[in-house]
Amino acid sequence: MKFSLFAASLALVASVVASPLQVRNGCPNCLSKEAATTLVNRFIGVLDHAGSDLGDANATAQAILDNNYQEISDSILSLEGQPLGGVTFQGKQEYIGGVLNAPPVEGITTIRIYVADCNSVLWYWNFLGVGSGQYEIKGFNLFTLNAAGQILTTELEFNSIAWGLDTGYQIIFPPSS
Repeated sequence: MKFSLFAASLALVASVVASPLQVRNGCPNCLSKEAATTLVNRFIGVLDHAGSDLGDANATAQAILDNNYQEISDSILSLEGQPLGGVTFQGKQEYIGGVLNAPPVEGITTIRIYVADCNSVLWYWNFLGVGSGQYEIKGFNLFTLNAAGQILTTELEFNSIAWGLDTGYQIIFPPSS
């Protein structure tokens, strides 16, 4: 009887440690700061193609993204000359293909990570190695997670003019008055 109680307790502890969603501030299934930091570091491993504790960049992306993953970014749409307010990536496989077939993002530094609404993470970052690297690019990702702790939606905004200048987009300045 004592062994089965011990085994059940051990199983419960293991499931809590393995799950990124935990009880925080009296709310069940809230993301901890440590789990949010781990998630961000794994996401960085996808962007820079280095991978993470979960494996290479593809294995990491497969693990941390929901199958119905969606990225929304007016910054990206403006660089692409697309109408604003739309989706930039729809689906996990489309996103993984796009990111892993592009050059890795270098010089990623985290400025801050915040947990919001129990299942959202705000990651404020600086990319110093985009294209020519002449201009630093600051921005944020707001990740919304599913119940399993995978990223369901990313809302992403950044200094797209600096990104464009660093990567050779033709920037058309308004005529001076």
